Amino acid sequence: MTEYMTFFPVGNGDMTLLTTDSKKNLLFDCNMKKSAEEESNSDFDCNEYLHDILEQDEDILFVDAMFLTHSDQDHCRGMVEYFNLCKPEDVDNEKIRINELFVPARLLLEDEHRNDDADAIRDEANRRLDLFGTDEFDLNGNRLKIVGYSEELKDYNDIIIAAGENIPNIADISEDGVEIFVLRPVKRDTDDQNAGVNDCTASFKLTFTISGEKFVAIIGGDITCENWKEVIKYNSDLEFDILLAPHHCSWHSVSTEDTKDGEADEEVEDFLEKSKNRAYVIASSKKIKRNDDNPPSYRAKNVYIKHLQDDERFICTAEYPDEDNPKPLVMKITSQGVSIKPSSSSVTSKNNYTPKSYGDNVYVE
Repeated sequence: MTEYMTFFPVGNGDMTLLTTDSKKNLLFDCNMKKSAEEESNSDFDCNEYLHDILEQDEDILFVDAMFLTHSDQDHCRGMVEYFNLCKPEDVDNEKIRINELFVPARLLLEDEHRNDDADAIRDEANRRLDLFGTDEFDLNGNRLKIVGYSEELKDYNDIIIAAGENIPNIADISEDGVEIFVLRPVKRDTDDQNAGVNDCTASFKLTFTISGEKFVAIIGGDITCENWKEVIKYNSDLEFDILLAPHHCSWHSVSTEDTKDGEADEEVEDFLEKSKNRAYVIASSKKIKRNDDNPPSYRAKNVYIKHLQDDERFICTAEYPDEDNPKPLVMKITSQGVSIKPSSSSVTSKNNYTPKSYGDNVYVE
């Protein structure tokens, strides 16, 4: 049995694809740029890549599930352009259908304008929510789950997944040995109107059980240091094989102190140290330079490297396999452990959407 996690080179933004052994595809966040379609543009064309590898249902490409961690633009850019946010019968065959949509509770509670993509996702979530309790709700393209509990949404308890719970029945991924556990958000922050969007970000632990061996990946969204410490407190046995560095390798995810002179938080460092013998840390960010940028933070990068076997286990998506020609980083998970799948593998693409194809379906051996 083999599972894959693909981290896309999308600059300071998140976009991660989980592909199970039975070819179920779950997408976490999105930062897809229209400019990437231009031959002269150096942005990676995520849309073309997805068209090359996703499964089809009567000529309609689809992801089995789409998870939005929070509503910042760099986590949902391109949703209107590249995904069907509409009734299943109204889909555009050039866009991708989302069979089941997962949104943080805070998104449904906000009336303020975030950005066009986040607003469109909120509208689509509300369209699906209006179908709750009907037969239509169970159709591909209509299903919805809410991540994080809120008193204002208690009428929808059956589709709310609170922090501390496993997400049930996602495209039968449990048959592939995959389990998704919600780490955040907690009710206190979701229902606090003064809490920032990052305080309400959805964070997940993905557990892969293969031939009796367990491997863990963590997708934290833009979780802050204080919230990260809370996760560590309530999940004392939490370790990982893959960590998507929160908030694009931000200093404020590893420290509550000043970016220039402050120290990394001791509790966060102790947590990172527990996984040292096996872990990879992925920074979904622009190139990390020794400057005052944050994110990504050069100092935060060094904190992560300090708690890894070696420097090569810290990987920035903007620099993989090299900064001149970044490609998706594919992590391969088998009973033998976690490894990097070489980016040079070349096989025939599955689908015919190839305006400038990479000719590289990474999920075929």
